[in-house]
Amino acid sequence: MALFGLRVFDESGTLSMDTNSFTYQVIWQGVIDFSGATPSYTFSIPGFNPANCVFMIIPTRAQDVQSAENDGLGNSKSYPYVTTSAGQVTVAAKNPSAGPSVTQTRIVAKGYAMRFNV
Repeated sequence: MALFGLRVFDESGTLSMDTNSFTYQVIWQGVIDFSGATPSYTFSIPGFNPANCVFMIIPTRAQDVQSAENDGLGNSKSYPYVTTSAGQVTVAAKNPSAGPSVTQTRIVAKGYAMRFNV
């Protein structure tokens, strides 16, 4: 019998994930562009549930990745602030509790909403 898929083992050699029992589906993807003055995005994503979904942000430009922890442009290269709820994801350019003098992110990134089943 031939097996196909992905199997992940932990450091003890125990099977920790098998694509025969774990699947995921990309239910939304799009560009998140904070290079202008956009303060936030709210995406309506049917089927998104924080209990079995995740939202990921991946920078698309090399200039948006911090070169070091003490990079002076750290806030402008930081990841946006994400809030999730059933059917919706909000992505803000900075933490809503940050003061007005805090620089917002200026990254351009790709966002993915994924649903997983175990």
